[in-house]
Amino acid sequence: MIIEMPEMKNEHMKVWDSVVPVVKVHEKLYRVYMLDEIGVPADYAELIELLQDLDETVTIEWFLNSPGGVLNTATMLLDAMINCKAKLVGKLSGLVASAATMLTLGFDEVEVAPYIEFLIHNYSGSVSGKGSEIKSQQAFIEKETSKLFKEVYKGFLTPAEIKKIMNDQDMWMGKEEVEKRLAKRKELMV
Repeated sequence: MIIEMPEMKNEHMKVWDSVVPVVKVHEKLYRVYMLDEIGVPADYAELIELLQDLDETVTIEWFLNSPGGVLNTATMLLDAMINCKAKLVGKLSGLVASAATMLTLGFDEVEVAPYIEFLIHNYSGSVSGKGSEIKSQQAFIEKETSKLFKEVYKGFLTPAEIKKIMNDQDMWMGKEEVEKRLAKRKELMV
């Protein structure tokens, strides 16, 4: 639900009922609040639409404090972020973990709060079906997730670190480490 700040009056509280509240402060500034687990893709359709519609004169301040969640949703959001013409400013605080760390790498600028808990880890999930279907699906997930991690974390993590993560080693980082790696990545991407 997008709500325009000047017209809120008694409608103020309804915006916060949304999975991802979006506040239109004025024509050139929006605020997105992603403060929970990343859920099913359908919960993010309105946000995806907004990201597609805005032009380069608009700034979106995106407040991110999330334990992560559904990988398919995160990749859908990341695709929309990469193709968004508006300036995306990520404001990280609290816990930014798992799939939420991928979103961090889709922002044009990132502001990191002093006591951030930034966690990158291997995927988790489940597969079901007959034995051969489980094996096939698991092999596909392993191959595609490895490819995704190499692409998304390129310049932020070393290839050796990505390999360790794919072998189930967690990486925790604080503010200084996240900022250092973001700066290095930005230099490499120029």
